Amino acid sequence: MGALRRWSRPARHGLAVLALRGLVGGLRILPRAWARALGAGLGRALGALACRDTATMRRQLTRLPAAPPPGACWASLGRRFVDFARADVACVALPPEAEATLRAALAQGRGLLVCTAHVGHWELLAARLARLGHPVHAVGARDRASPLHRWLKAHRQRLGVTVHGPGGARIVRRHLAAGGAVGIFIDQHTGERGRPVPFLGVPVPTPATAERLVAATGAVPVFAAAPRHGDGYRVVVHPLPVEGLLEAATAHVEALVRADPPEWVWLHRRG
Repeated sequence: MGALRRWSRPARHGLAVLALRGLVGGLRILPRAWARALGAGLGRALGALACRDTATMRRQLTRLPAAPPPGACWASLGRRFVDFARADVACVALPPEAEATLRAALAQGRGLLVCTAHVGHWELLAARLARLGHPVHAVGARDRASPLHRWLKAHRQRLGVTVHGPGGARIVRRHLAAGGAVGIFIDQHTGERGRPVPFLGVPVPTPATAERLVAATGAVPVFAAAPRHGDGYRVVVHPLPVEGLLEAATAHVEALVRADPPEWVWLHRRG
């Protein structure tokens, strides 16, 4: 029986990998509009099945005066997955003023710390920044052994983005010290050391990793995101102060969330 369990798990993983590759291959063949419509439908279907996550999303959305239905948020997630799976970096516009701000920060040679959030298309934002000629290293969650997470890691690397788990702090610091770009999320409670910061009307636990990296390396901090713009995305970049970095970055996140609520991932429990 134990041997059967050991065999069945790799077999299930193998089938999951084949299914995922088939899905991604199909999405790349379809016209973008059709693929995104399919992604929206798959997102809504997932939301209908993930009852607990949808309930969490519904509770979070009550913080807005005019909240969209959870289905709209799931549909947005589905469309963004399609754009990522298709590696459609061309749908992310980088305005001249945003590019100038990034290049000026990088030119200082002190490293660029990009504070961002799960709003708009954060995956393609990192890929778009990597196309400036500076591969992006990101601080993310711990590696998982599932086929989806292995595919995500490999796909990100193909787009010029390397994601490090919490144990990758030394690598990230060396990359910043060498003048490279590092991305870090500031919009979810990760259990790391931090402090409460106002967000959507209430103080929420916010990791202070970004502040510690700036203090340790002297990197230039900016806030960057790629919110929805038409049927694509448009990069916005704002310089951040060293003092009050978290408050300033979180204020930018809140402004984007209030402007287009379905474009944030409401699955994160904040506060």
